[in-house]
Amino acid sequence: MAVDLKIKSNSKQLSKKFKKFQSVLPRIIDKGVKQAGFQLVAIIREKTQKGIDFKDKPFAPYSDGYLKRLQKEGKPTAVDLHYSGTMVGALTPSMVKKTGKHKVSLGFARADERDKALFNQVLREPKREFFGFNNRTEKIISKQFNRFVEKELRKFKIWV
Repeated sequence: MAVDLKIKSNSKQLSKKFKKFQSVLPRIIDKGVKQAGFQLVAIIREKTQKGIDFKDKPFAPYSDGYLKRLQKEGKPTAVDLHYSGTMVGALTPSMVKKTGKHKVSLGFARADERDKALFNQVLREPKREFFGFNNRTEKIISKQFNRFVEKELRKFKIWV
């Protein structure tokens, strides 16, 4: 008595899909990381406009002298780091730059605005730390990134 066993394999198709996956995945990740940078810019701008830092705490109040100056000039007195709008306005999606493999950096379009941000973020007391993110923001962005990657992989019929 003999047993004849034949096995059909789709190894060629599998190999083809794997090669496609290897070539497509880095581009998808880079695109997703850049979108995450855009999303972080939007979150930073939104929180700053609401007068809260990246830790979701209200900004320290303005000094009495500065409040008087704002009132005299007819400017809003809410602490939103928006005296003229140029600093936060210089933080734009166009300033999300690829800085390495699967990395992006956020920055300011002009040196003057970068200096104002440095002053608010680091040098002044009390600090008004607006440029950053907390665990909650990281989770939101991470979730969006994962959705984006899955959606892109589905387009290539790689992801099931």
